[in-house]
Amino acid sequence: MSKPFMIFNIEIDRTLISEMQDAQPRVSVIPFTGYVRSDLFTGTILPGAADVQITDPSGCRHLQARYMFRGRDSADNTCYLYVDNTGYFRPEDHKKTYIDACPRFLTDSPLLAEYLSRPVFRSEIHGTDTGVDILVFDTAQNT
Repeated sequence: MSKPFMIFNIEIDRTLISEMQDAQPRVSVIPFTGYVRSDLFTGTILPGAADVQITDPSGCRHLQARYMFRGRDSADNTCYLYVDNTGYFRPEDHKKTYIDACPRFLTDSPLLAEYLSRPVFRSEIHGTDTGVDILVFDTAQNT
């Protein structure tokens, strides 16, 4: 079983969530803050991060979180890391302990760019008391 190479710790202030409750489909905009500490990159999420969730009448929820970190790569260079994490949660997934998603990365760090530009990543979104933890895996690694 593979281990995550990064874990994003996301905090959500539930009083800041915007929703269209009676709409079909229902739309939620969830602003958040957070950070990541890993061997590859350490940083803090910049203002403007949000997860937009659209729930259709069948209960299927499409999630798309977009956010940018400012931090340092493993060579201690200051850099930015943009993340676009997309996932789905279907009503039949209610027994799962996490939501599957697919992250896409952009960065101005030459050190990170080559590694993170590959289309081989997946993520798991796990609920916490204060938000979510996003575990990021490299599907090309067998560790």
